[in-house]
Amino acid sequence: MLKIVLFLSTLLLAVQARPVSYAGGWTLMSQNNWESSVLHYHYSPTAFESFGISLENYNESDRYDTNLQFNKLLKRKNTRTSQANLYLKTKAGLAFEGNNEYFNSHLGLAADWETRRYFTSYETALHYSDDLDNGSFHQQARVGIAPYIGEFGDLHTWFMLQVEHHPEEELDSEKFIITPLVRFFKGAYLTEFGVNSNGNAMINLIIRF
Repeated sequence: MLKIVLFLSTLLLAVQARPVSYAGGWTLMSQNNWESSVLHYHYSPTAFESFGISLENYNESDRYDTNLQFNKLLKRKNTRTSQANLYLKTKAGLAFEGNNEYFNSHLGLAADWETRRYFTSYETALHYSDDLDNGSFHQQARVGIAPYIGEFGDLHTWFMLQVEHHPEEELDSEKFIITPLVRFFKGAYLTEFGVNSNGNAMINLIIRF
């Protein structure tokens, strides 16, 4: 019984790239990839939802977005050896390009399943930004494996493969993007490093408070 409690505590309290934290937790995320750089800060009043703000700057244009964010844990299933989650993810705000501003919105679903050894996730989203993005579809999937099983409080390592699908992109190299990456997390800190198939670096940082 003690091992089960420790295992579930590791899944629930250790840093993960999830859109909802523990009750009363604050989360700061910095995500940087081939497309944009995002700074995201949110608060979880309970373990089932989070409210926050995100700032996003696009790499190949002068566009940047400011959004309010609401995420909701729709379903969580724990077993003795695994955890699965389903989330609703929403954002709404303004997109700025040049001297113009546009209404901006995102609606998505994200799911993940993991054990102490294996990890899988899938996310799909619809984006709309007035004349900048008149409705586009995006999806992303990950698989991962831990090369060793760490105890609670240890440094945890994951080797992962991420696949993105952006059908509206004009360049073939940006329609499907594959990123091998490594994830490290310990305590309240998580970092990820990878290189996209189009030759750009991916660097993510997450800190829980």
